[in-house]
Amino acid sequence: MANTRKLDRIISDTETKLRSLGNGETTFLNAGEKARFAAHVARGGYQVTRGKSPAGADRAIDKLFEEAQQRLTAELSAARAARQQAIAQAAADKVAEKSESRWW
Repeated sequence: MANTRKLDRIISDTETKLRSLGNGETTFLNAGEKARFAAHVARGGYQVTRGKSPAGADRAIDKLFEEAQQRLTAELSAARAARQQAIAQAAADKVAEKSESRWW
């Protein structure tokens, strides 16, 4: 069996990040996304204090979370593909080893 512990850990961490992001947590946003989030929150707060609707800021925040979710989903699928490739490579190596080592 291939040693996939590192990839399993990456997959587990990414799944945790996706769950947290789905719950509305900003912990796992990268620095640029956090800065944009803060700017949109400030813009929405300013609009509320002026008696206007913060709908534009809300839409921008929703779009930001969707983009972050897409990024994490892509990372997750890449990690799963790498894990599957490592398993397939280990299986191919094992078959090649068995076919080369004939004892008779």
